[in-house]
Amino acid sequence: MSHIFYLFIILVGSYLLNEVFALEALQNVIGITSIAIILLTVKKAGPLYTWVGLSFLLLAIISYVTVMPIDEPFLSLFGSLGGLLSLLFLLPCMSVVISIGRYDQALGNIISHGPRPTATTLYRRTSLVTYMLTLFLNVATVPVVVSAVNNKIKSLGKEKIQQFFSHSLLRAYAFVLLWSPTEMLVAATIDITGQNFLTLLPTLLVISILFMSVDWYLHSRRYKGINIDALEAGEGNGQKHVTKKLLQMGLAITTFIVLVLLFNTLSTQTFLFIVTTLIVPFTYGWALFIKRGKRFRTLAFTRVKGNAGQMHGLFFLFLSAGFFVEVFPYTGVFEQLQMMLQHVYDNYTVLLFYAIIGFFIFGLALIGFHPLISIALITPFLGDVVAAYPYGVSILLIGGGLCTIMIGPLNVTPTILAMQLRVSPFAIIKRNIPFALVFLTFIILVAYGFSVLMS
Repeated sequence: MSHIFYLFIILVGSYLLNEVFALEALQNVIGITSIAIILLTVKKAGPLYTWVGLSFLLLAIISYVTVMPIDEPFLSLFGSLGGLLSLLFLLPCMSVVISIGRYDQALGNIISHGPRPTATTLYRRTSLVTYMLTLFLNVATVPVVVSAVNNKIKSLGKEKIQQFFSHSLLRAYAFVLLWSPTEMLVAATIDITGQNFLTLLPTLLVISILFMSVDWYLHSRRYKGINIDALEAGEGNGQKHVTKKLLQMGLAITTFIVLVLLFNTLSTQTFLFIVTTLIVPFTYGWALFIKRGKRFRTLAFTRVKGNAGQMHGLFFLFLSAGFFVEVFPYTGVFEQLQMMLQHVYDNYTVLLFYAIIGFFIFGLALIGFHPLISIALITPFLGDVVAAYPYGVSILLIGGGLCTIMIGPLNVTPTILAMQLRVSPFAIIKRNIPFALVFLTFIILVAYGFSVLMS
């Protein structure tokens, strides 16, 4: 595994350097490293990642041989999704600082604090803690929350336990990522549309809180009168301790957002690049602030390396898909799709165009496509609509992409939750399909509304 890990480091480092210097030599390094990673991870990816990745790879090779211009450098066609992988590679640094600062324990105390809660109260606490932890832990939130809550809800029975976690975790996870600056979909969309994160933040935050409230209301009705017999009151570490930790977390995320916005204003680099490059110095600075710098240095490398060992499938899928995304615009299928979507855009309402894009992302997610790949495939068709309605398209891509977190079998979060509960990922995601469809429809309508108002 170690040689693959160091290839990951070379790929990430080459991507970051190439974003600054744009050297042909660096592009060649990215291409060679990407090919090596693809070859070494193909047998280590899970079955679903393997088959989807191989499909992209085979289609890309056939297209390259048949339609690509001869003078197009082969090695330059790899690594187009390297920025997203770089962010995913470095995100564990966030989980390290949360762990050494014991913020996860403080938030876990919120769940068990006070008198024995009802099922409704426990659902809201679980959802809220997931919402707050996801800002920093990302996918690592799932095992933390499941371990804190699982023993407390055994009296609900297997089916209701699966429903409890698939709703409280996956929905809250999607809602908070709507406005998280470290979410890959948010960063990628901002780079596509050219919108400022600060202008999108109020709308995304309102949608996030609104649907969180709707979800809580629905479950207050669902769990009305249900008691948690096995739950014992938690002792916790004291309200002052929890409050202190919450204030520190609030200060940290505010500082990070301010830094991202400041560098985004002063720099010509992409939003994705800025977020990625800030993660390590920011988390290390935070560790120094709480006097855990030495502990951070000890754990960060180990955590990043351990996380990379679980990312073989994603690296194989994304690098294969990135190759296909670069070749796809030269194919006849691309030309036909472009004509169809241009016809819809020119002759029908923008609402229909948004619905096609939204349900395209949703539909591909159901058959195993990661939303980032779907958005990468659809981006070349969005030139005119982005130029006319950048704000509306931003809301559409972010909301449409993130609603698939609840239902996409290739999204990491449902997979990890399924592993924690020892069930199939499809047993988890099927419980969220109706809610995700409602959420997607709302996003499409909001995106259309902003497009009309701001045109």
